[in-house]
Amino acid sequence: MNKVKLLGILALSAVVLGACSSVPSQSGSNSDKTEQTDKKEESVKEKVTKDAETLLDAVLTTDIAKFKKIYGETYEKWTEAVFAVQTSEKVKEDGLTPASTYSVQWHTDFPIETPEETITGFLKVRRKMFQEIGSYSIKDVKLDESGSSATITFTSKKLHSKGLASSTRDVLTTLIGGIDNLGKYNTAGSNVDIKRYQTLISYWIFEHLFRHDFTIYNDVDPNLAYTPFTTGDFDTEIKLTKDKDGNWLISQEDYRTLATELIDNTEGYDTVVRSNVSKSKDKGKSSDKSTDNSTDKSSDKKDKSSI
Repeated sequence: MNKVKLLGILALSAVVLGACSSVPSQSGSNSDKTEQTDKKEESVKEKVTKDAETLLDAVLTTDIAKFKKIYGETYEKWTEAVFAVQTSEKVKEDGLTPASTYSVQWHTDFPIETPEETITGFLKVRRKMFQEIGSYSIKDVKLDESGSSATITFTSKKLHSKGLASSTRDVLTTLIGGIDNLGKYNTAGSNVDIKRYQTLISYWIFEHLFRHDFTIYNDVDPNLAYTPFTTGDFDTEIKLTKDKDGNWLISQEDYRTLATELIDNTEGYDTVVRSNVSKSKDKGKSSDKSTDNSTDKSSDKKDKSSI
């Protein structure tokens, strides 16, 4: 009897062991799934990185050829749609209406400009200045849990806020007749309506200074027209969202945020680096408006002694 029981137990054990050996290893299955997930995430990150490079090439260099393929229109046209919204908001925010009241001919050598023209001109020139940064490096790509948005961190130079302000203020001081009048100008800014005009003239000076339109005047230092950059490199984050075609795009609102973050407020005046040479990625500058203006007007410099 004991022998029969023993044989039965051994037979049952063999069946159990056989069944266990036929079940796939759970740890192996989990490992395969993890590997597949990692490969999929890596593939998505590669696509995000590629689309981020398309955006940053357009924003920080003049390599804009690939932008239209994923955004559906040229970089110039896409950004000008953003500028139209910004300009409208700024005019309303600063009370620059009606346009006829705040349309000004700031200098006899230049035409009358409406507030819309002045603000839009400022935004276009700033767009070009960002492209003069010339290079960047993507440091990190993070996908959110939904898989539909990603945060990209890149490193680059930035425009130097204090350098921009200093250049604009120098030209303003010349325009209003010298340092003696600067105090009066600042005091006058306490008047709300005068402050509106002061805001406009700052935009106007920025636009024409960095388009090199003032190089014809002997009393304006030509070096002020060169874009001021930071000495250091800075990390900047951008957010991209996946569209129905699988492209990773920046929204208009996030583009506006990016434009703000590409101007640094932390470095001091002693760190300003002004560049007057073409960047390696700056292609086609000969057709740029600022270059044309500088070249066309330089021959008149002897005839125009002061701004």
